[in-house]
Amino acid sequence: MNKNGLVLWEGPSEINGEPVVAIATGFERSTTNDKIGKDTIQIWYLHRDIPPNVASREGQDEAVCGDCMHRPSTGGACYVITFQAPLAVWKAYKRGSYQQWDGTGMPFLNRKVRFGAYGDPAAAPKDTFKGIRKVSKRHYGYTHQWKNPDMVHLRDWCMASADSPPDYLRARSKGWRTFRVRTEDEPLQPNERMCPASEESPVYETMDCGKCGGCDGLTRGAKRPGYAIIVHGIKAQRFNKQQEQANEIQDPNNTSHQRQRDVQLRNGMQL
Repeated sequence: MNKNGLVLWEGPSEINGEPVVAIATGFERSTTNDKIGKDTIQIWYLHRDIPPNVASREGQDEAVCGDCMHRPSTGGACYVITFQAPLAVWKAYKRGSYQQWDGTGMPFLNRKVRFGAYGDPAAAPKDTFKGIRKVSKRHYGYTHQWKNPDMVHLRDWCMASADSPPDYLRARSKGWRTFRVRTEDEPLQPNERMCPASEESPVYETMDCGKCGGCDGLTRGAKRPGYAIIVHGIKAQRFNKQQEQANEIQDPNNTSHQRQRDVQLRNGMQL
């Protein structure tokens, strides 16, 4: 058996009812992702019957991703390369390499836990990970399902994934803390801070998500700030395009020139 992972839960997705599985990895071998940080257990939400790269490509990933705008099948800018780690985890699961979790907190005692290496924690039932959170040293997670009133329980331990300033304001009005993806020309919002583990952060070289642990929802209070990170490279191009399309839907008379003017005004630039 592969001692690096455990099957935590299997069943119908709370998002759309299709079969999904939640798998934890990192018990023996740590991630090589410097931003995540070493000694972090990661939880993956995968469609039980469809390889994640296929599900992602063909739009069959709703069971674990919901209506996230970053889904590749909708032209999104998701950073997860599904044919790499997610596919490897799914294949190991299908081979029967992972043991079933016995429900105790011992494997997670004093460990850092990332609820969502891929997929949305909303896919699993409400109390699936309650015991894990209680015994972990630090935990953090993100959800795009914050707009769904049936998922309000996630607010206690997950950040609302916000994709625009209006998203940020709406989530905050509902009592969520937020983690927002933004473009380089978008300013930080009130009570929003730069992600300490982002490339733009002055402490980037020495900080990672495991050390920070700030994205734990309301676990340590609702008044704490949200965080934002700038999207870069080809992902930025896709994200900017989606933002433009969203703006056009909201205001079809808002031309490209006017949008540029709006950005300049928000940033306090002279015209």
